[in-house]
Amino acid sequence: MNSLNFDSIIYSANFAGVVAASILKLKNQHVLLLNRYGFFGGTITESLNLFQRKIYKNSDNSALTHKILKEISNDKDGILYENDIHLIFNPEVVKYALQKIVEENKIELLFHITPYKVEYENEQIRLSVFGREGIIKLNCKYLFDFSTEFTFAPLIDISSRTFDSAFVNFITLPVNNEKVFDNVFIKKKLKDDRWWISVKNEADNLFEIEESAQNIFDRFDDQLRKHKGRIQIVPAQSNLIFNFKKSEKFKTKIFFIKDFIDNFNYDDEIIIAQKIEETIQNDKSL
Repeated sequence: MNSLNFDSIIYSANFAGVVAASILKLKNQHVLLLNRYGFFGGTITESLNLFQRKIYKNSDNSALTHKILKEISNDKDGILYENDIHLIFNPEVVKYALQKIVEENKIELLFHITPYKVEYENEQIRLSVFGREGIIKLNCKYLFDFSTEFTFAPLIDISSRTFDSAFVNFITLPVNNEKVFDNVFIKKKLKDDRWWISVKNEADNLFEIEESAQNIFDRFDDQLRKHKGRIQIVPAQSNLIFNFKKSEKFKTKIFFIKDFIDNFNYDDEIIIAQKIEETIQNDKSL
């Protein structure tokens, strides 16, 4: 990075983050896109939250969201499952499609970071993150948290975000007895006969989530191997669901998904991106 000062800093590199960063860059803003992991996609790729609702409305104000979807759909392996309401993405194609948009728009990136402090200084917002280089202090006029986990919220007001639930998603090889999936939250047979599976993680708190997830993987893999199958792809982390409510501690120039869409579900990643694109396109103040 040539500078630590930006007009807008956006987290994370999911659909909404990439779309917002691209639109703001086209508005001649100096933009930085942050991400925890070293790849694009948000929960879709990090948590294999691949089962997403379709969008149909196409307008000039959501052209970029549709461009990304078209890029994915045009790849012969881009969509692994589809019905009238939902589709299941290939996570590797999602990563490529989002990276292509970022490269086309020459957006600055800072990956492999963990945000740990948000401060206000005059008209500027200072965001401190842990990165590979150590502590990095960034400055911006606007801060956007487009993660569905509301990552920045507890840095501003620890009581604003509460843990709700978690899901463990994974892909298995074909299996000769699908009864092994009888008690899962969602099961979808993919075009190539593999399965995308989502299981409710019963852990009561965040500290037990990943240990519980590993137990789920072990249990299902043992069952699958008895039926000539096995787990093929596991996520980097569980899909975490949080409740969030802003308090008076939140300043006007820090934005979250709920500033653009009141309510959303785990399968609304594309709908969120479309709504954010439409709003930012029409917002003359940005």
